[in-house]
Amino acid sequence: MAVTVPETISPASRKGLLLGRWNGWPNLVRLIAGTGNEPGARDLRIGMIDASIVALALVFPWSTTATTALGFLICLTIATTYSAQEIIGQLKRPALALPATLLALAVVGTAWAHGIPWTDRLHAFGKVSKFICFLPFFVHFKHTYRVRLVFTAYVVSNLLLLALSFLVFLSPDIYGVVGAKAPGVPLKNYIDQTQAFAFIAVVFVALVIEAVRQRQRGQAILFAALSVAFFVNLAFVNIARTAFIYLPAMLALVVIRYARGWYSLAIMAAIAMLAAGAWAISPNLQFKTARLLGEVDAFQANTMFVNGTETGGAERLEFWRKSIGFIEAAPMLGHGTGATKRLFAAESAGKTGLMAKVVDNPHNQTLAVAIQWGIVGCLVLYAMWGAHLLLFRGAFSGQQCNVLAWIGLVAVTQNIVSSLLNSHLFDFYQGWLYLFAVAMIGGQLQRQQAPPRANADRDRS
Repeated sequence: MAVTVPETISPASRKGLLLGRWNGWPNLVRLIAGTGNEPGARDLRIGMIDASIVALALVFPWSTTATTALGFLICLTIATTYSAQEIIGQLKRPALALPATLLALAVVGTAWAHGIPWTDRLHAFGKVSKFICFLPFFVHFKHTYRVRLVFTAYVVSNLLLLALSFLVFLSPDIYGVVGAKAPGVPLKNYIDQTQAFAFIAVVFVALVIEAVRQRQRGQAILFAALSVAFFVNLAFVNIARTAFIYLPAMLALVVIRYARGWYSLAIMAAIAMLAAGAWAISPNLQFKTARLLGEVDAFQANTMFVNGTETGGAERLEFWRKSIGFIEAAPMLGHGTGATKRLFAAESAGKTGLMAKVVDNPHNQTLAVAIQWGIVGCLVLYAMWGAHLLLFRGAFSGQQCNVLAWIGLVAVTQNIVSSLLNSHLFDFYQGWLYLFAVAMIGGQLQRQQAPPRANADRDRS
């Protein structure tokens, strides 16, 4: 059955409708809570959802609590704004069905997590629960054109965080006041901060090229300054070593999109020279890379510290070694949702050094999924990543409208590559960033590809 969509209302008519029906707050509340097909009600709620998502983009870099609460509240509002047919009908798309399948697998996986406390099962499900929001966000951005406004709000918020990062790095007094846990990291941790700053820096590299192509000199200078500011922070303030593998992959997408033949070789050579130059003058980069040299030795020596510094790479090697054994014990369906911590605890009993460490995160997305849901879970995970890569397959057509597709592809690539060394779909910041980028940009692209008449019916915000 076709979904009934009210006729498009012009801004002037909408204003008259609202003024004519709003005779006080009670009537406004009734209007907002009206049925999906009531003229004016749906329009107003879509606008409210857009405003809420902009607010979400502003608070996302700063607060996990506000992000979670606002994200699920927005999903609830979307669910009451669009019909069930509009939302559920989108599950025919693999890009939407597969995140839902991963979520369902986390739910049913609690059934075979034998001997695992329900607190651990629910905690593990909580890491996947964010994907409840994937479908609603995708559906909403098929009906609104404000994805660029949301991205702008996210960038502005990160610019404030960037400024605070420099202040914390340069001023010991401010460092103590904000209670920073690491140099130049005023909030959360340097891994989350690096993920955001790297994503924005690379996106602005592409925007610089687009502005130059359109001969918008002022925009090109502004975008270049913003990109440089984020890269400088990564090079000289603080950077997660995972960025050493995903930044080259993201920059390669820039080269593939904008350069061909000898130009691409020249650009890659220039990037390599800039990276080498930055390393030569940056104590931050030198310290991060020097630590890599002692990681394997620390793993072999079963020690958690090298020169007083934790050996994150050695820990990963130990986690991966144990994880492979856990997967071999239950290869098809895994040990169930939330089983990871209990398995590590049993394996670490009576051990010392690295071998004694108990975690609920093996720091690799494939292993995190395989331990809990086996090969079946890995197939769902890889299929989801593949479907999301295909969702942005128009990124390299060279057309202006496909810059959004390219940004979506960058977000997916960053998550896939960074998940080699972390469980970034299950981590809070990286998981939400992936969800927001893929759902919002994917929905917006579907809106662009819809027939003009369908877009006219949906342009209600």
